[in-house]
Amino acid sequence: MAETIPPPPKSGGSGPFIIAAVLMLFIMGGLILWKVTGSSEPAKTEAPLATTAAAPAFEEPPPPPPPPPEVEDAGKPEEKQKAKVVSGGNPCAKECTGTATGALQSALSGRAAQSRGCYETALRNNATLEGTLVVGVKVGPGGQVCGARTVNDGLHDPGVSNCVLNKFAAATLPAPQGGCVEVNVPMRFQAKR
Repeated sequence: MAETIPPPPKSGGSGPFIIAAVLMLFIMGGLILWKVTGSSEPAKTEAPLATTAAAPAFEEPPPPPPPPPEVEDAGKPEEKQKAKVVSGGNPCAKECTGTATGALQSALSGRAAQSRGCYETALRNNATLEGTLVVGVKVGPGGQVCGARTVNDGLHDPGVSNCVLNKFAAATLPAPQGGCVEVNVPMRFQAKR
């Protein structure tokens, strides 16, 4: 018994494929026309990204205003009333006379170690970059950072300096002893060999 192979089915034509191709051409043409003529919405522009953050200012605030004069009560001259003076503001406004505790020194060293990432990023663009950076950090009585500034920049890379200053400025640290304190944190940046 010989097997017979059925003949291949007759194609009914390529009509559906032609219709699909024509539809695709119309859709693409419509999209191109829409893009060329523009839409009715105004073009959205993205805000430029800042490449470096400005270093926080390390300026002393202006001195507080003098207390108001004593006010006498017109009814009783012997009793004098004093106006209340509300004081607040920057806890680091006056001279810092506190001392850094071991916990504070350790936390500052930790921040210095985290700053290595700033250097590693800059090292990708400048393989010969190395040097020292000393950051002065002013820490308030509650452990808040009142300011961070560059004391000595032997690295000469503003991007690294700003990045490192931001690492310190964003920190909350252990409280110093006896009020606010200023601490210099030295860092040496050298490529790992």
